[in-house]
Amino acid sequence: MKITASIILSLQLTSVSSASCSSSNFLTSRSKAFCNHPLKFRGGQQDDAIDDTPSGSYHGNYIAPQGEQPKAAAIVEVKNPPSTAVAPSTTAAAPLASATSKSSKLSNLQERTGPAVLMLGATFLLLKYTGEKGLIGLILLMQLGLYSESTGVVEAFQAKKGSSIDKIKSYPVMKWWWFMTAMIFSGRDLIMQHTSLTGDQLNLMNFCMSAASLVGAVIQLAMLSGPGTEDLYREYLGKLACCHFSLLFLVGQSSFWIKTVQEYGLGWVLFPAFLVIVNDTMAYVFGVLMGKHKLIPKLSPKKTVEGFVGAGLSTVAIASPLVKRCIGGDIPNLGRHAIILAVYASLVSPFGGFLASAVKRAHGAKDFGALIPGHGGVVDRFDCQVVTAPFVYLYLKNFYNVES
Repeated sequence: MKITASIILSLQLTSVSSASCSSSNFLTSRSKAFCNHPLKFRGGQQDDAIDDTPSGSYHGNYIAPQGEQPKAAAIVEVKNPPSTAVAPSTTAAAPLASATSKSSKLSNLQERTGPAVLMLGATFLLLKYTGEKGLIGLILLMQLGLYSESTGVVEAFQAKKGSSIDKIKSYPVMKWWWFMTAMIFSGRDLIMQHTSLTGDQLNLMNFCMSAASLVGAVIQLAMLSGPGTEDLYREYLGKLACCHFSLLFLVGQSSFWIKTVQEYGLGWVLFPAFLVIVNDTMAYVFGVLMGKHKLIPKLSPKKTVEGFVGAGLSTVAIASPLVKRCIGGDIPNLGRHAIILAVYASLVSPFGGFLASAVKRAHGAKDFGALIPGHGGVVDRFDCQVVTAPFVYLYLKNFYNVES
């Protein structure tokens, strides 16, 4: 009796051992026989009918006879044992990281302050001795820089990707032809003042230049041949779109500065420009001192909600005393005009900077240029200013003229 019990117990232990071994190998191969055991292991539900014969299929908790279709296999989820590793504490490191971040931001602020003061000083001296003509000349140079930098970022990005646009020899010529066409259109009032050309003549000249660029671009594309021609089409059309967007968004909007200074004087160009400078500076200061919540982290990770709100309040607060300094005179509702322009400079103008950040992020560029140390290029410095220029002119045209 004892011998029989021992044999039965031994068989049970052997079966359990084989089942355990086979279950681990089952996860890697279903169609293989495991551990040289006469049973096949599949997993399933309890079945009351169990065949006592040694041949069959192990079905979880029962043995299915040979020739019988096994029931649906149960899914066995193997969970990793809970990790006993203790995560390093970051409580002590958090204040140190915060202090380092603040120190870096303050250092960056100091780096930006010097070039900004020099730039403002040079602008003041230029306007003091040249007046409106000096400002118009400065705006024309800025438009050249805005266009060159914005298109250059896209060209540099495509060059890194191995662009074949160099095969289109006429592209550099067409690029600056479009720029000249736009400059004639936006500056025709200025051209008429210094030449004998009329507005209708300039319009005709502008249209002919546009038509010539269209015909030239299509002929150049038609002359391309060989493998990869479709890729060249896409690259060329992409750069064409980039050039025209730069002309519309940067050159076109900045041309309103010229209209404003000619019709309303130097003060109405400087006052909105100072508002944007104050807003940009205070957004940085409040962001360094109080910034905790990201405003648009995917586009501009350094911009914070605290900086945006603090800059807006600061800009509105300084608007009235600043406009009296820039405009002067006894003008009806001057303070109200100043507040409205300050609100626009606080709520809308920063989105020009957000768009510029998106362009840089999309093309892997830190800045549009390196003309101004600590600030980047012309676009980096005037991306918010160009958004303000058309609003100022159109607001003055519709409300300031009527009240004056």
